[in-house]
Amino acid sequence: MKNLTLTFILLFLSSCGYSSIYKNQQSLDFQLNIIGAEGDYEMNNFIKNEIRLYSDKDSLNIYNLKIDTNYEKEVLTKNSSGVITDFNLSVVSVFSINFKNKNSNFKFEENINIQNQTDTFEQNTYERNIKRNFASSIREKLISAISDINDN
Repeated sequence: MKNLTLTFILLFLSSCGYSSIYKNQQSLDFQLNIIGAEGDYEMNNFIKNEIRLYSDKDSLNIYNLKIDTNYEKEVLTKNSSGVITDFNLSVVSVFSINFKNKNSNFKFEENINIQNQTDTFEQNTYERNIKRNFASSIREKLISAISDINDN
């Protein structure tokens, strides 16, 4: 009886139609050239490193990118003694893309609320990890936007 139930569940789940929206992005054929970057230096470096993962140097589809990134760390709350307890981390990245003499602009935003930690080193490490995650998310959105340009 257990084998029958397990078989039924496996058959049902295998035909549910799930597929990742990013699964075909590794096979995309384009080269991304970053020709300028303004704004937050560290955030721009994280985004550049993420973009390099998808840039095919042998491709004939060349996209020239300009990045303008604004990263902010905003105090949300303080406790009764005036010590900061919560922050909001946000990044806004604007990409100007030139492809075959056509210009497109895309704006991507990410934000998260975090609690302040007593250990400064742990706090800084945590914020750097969040910045890396922001960069990865922005890269995914950018690749999807570029795929849409490529399809049109």
